[in-house]
Amino acid sequence: MRKFLTLGLVLILVLSIFTGCQKTVPTQEVTTPAETKNTLEGKTIIVGRWGGNDSETTAFNKAVSDFTAKTGIKVEERIYSDYNTELQTALIGNEAPDVFYVDAYMAPFYIEQGVLTPLDAAEFQLDKFYDSLKNAFAKDGEYYAVSKDYSTLALYYNKKWLNENDIPKTLEEIFNGDFLVNLKAKLPKDVAAMTYNQDLAREMYLAQAGGLSVTKEDGSSNLSDSNIVTNLSPEIDAAKAGKIVTPQDLGLGWNGDAFGNEKTAIMVEGNWVLGHLQLNFPDVEFGVIEVPTYKGQKGTMVFTVGYAIYAKSKEVDAAKEFIKYITGTEGMATWCTGAGVLPSRTDVAEATKVGEDPLKIPHIAGAEYSTPWQKGIFMDTINNSFKNYLPSAVKGERTLAEAMKLAEEEANKTIEANK
Repeated sequence: MRKFLTLGLVLILVLSIFTGCQKTVPTQEVTTPAETKNTLEGKTIIVGRWGGNDSETTAFNKAVSDFTAKTGIKVEERIYSDYNTELQTALIGNEAPDVFYVDAYMAPFYIEQGVLTPLDAAEFQLDKFYDSLKNAFAKDGEYYAVSKDYSTLALYYNKKWLNENDIPKTLEEIFNGDFLVNLKAKLPKDVAAMTYNQDLAREMYLAQAGGLSVTKEDGSSNLSDSNIVTNLSPEIDAAKAGKIVTPQDLGLGWNGDAFGNEKTAIMVEGNWVLGHLQLNFPDVEFGVIEVPTYKGQKGTMVFTVGYAIYAKSKEVDAAKEFIKYITGTEGMATWCTGAGVLPSRTDVAEATKVGEDPLKIPHIAGAEYSTPWQKGIFMDTINNSFKNYLPSAVKGERTLAEAMKLAEEEANKTIEANK
């Protein structure tokens, strides 16, 4: 277990588009017996999660407060900064939280290790969830986590400096043409035209354009494939030319702060940024559109995370009540509305009318053609190597082909050592 806990696993997410039709959020049904508050009142559970932005924290705290008021069960947070590494350490030491986040691409591994408690489909109303999301945490007909939301990437632009019609319809035009240069010339000196992320989780749909794969049949890295290098080249060439920069280049931690502080005019970001912008930067007027096409095809990424119960938890009943609430109609509505993410439940999607929100419509549309953040069982290793060597290509220290060759060699060496 010590040897393999750093490796990510995968499940395919094929999401469907949906629209809303109800006007009010249904009242959260209490799925436990009436005496639950008496029998579990005073119990305390620990919930492990990664730290989110302010809007996510506010939404989570509101949902937890409502849960405690209804059940009498107290919740202590355990926030991990290096989530997978710290959670794996806790699992190895038999000190994991009662409930914790499980990313879909990690779920199969945790299931295989036996560290998750099986969850009853009827008890957790999994028939209300989109099939691809509930199945992301399933194996052999058993479910081991409940999806809390999902997100896709879309393009955000600041209306102070441009409108939707100004933005090219293809990424080739954005990266290769004069659009970003001309835009930069119109901006204040300390404002970037566009920001990007040096992470394969954000770039995989570009790398795999045209039916390519970042992994080989045995799951090892295929980053040095000349066609993958070609696919990544327009963006990296734009970065080398200074047309696009990372949020860190601007002295900020992530796109949400760079865009909210009006240090960049354009970003490609997940819908989790919506709540952050609306809460912390209400005066910034922005629009959202689908990511422009690449090589004649639409593309974006999709992500989902679920709540799971530690197999050795001493408070399984209380943990179940928490998950039933936080992924139920009321809890999920509170979370998704506040955090800006998309509901995993069909009834919550309808009730919160996300399909009518112009800022979320591009994200919902992207679900139809998105690339899941998954590809074989070694994605953590492959991505770590990708992030290790891509900056050297952007800085001009080596070519992109050389950087990807080194990244592939490093990843495959690690993979081979851990077989």
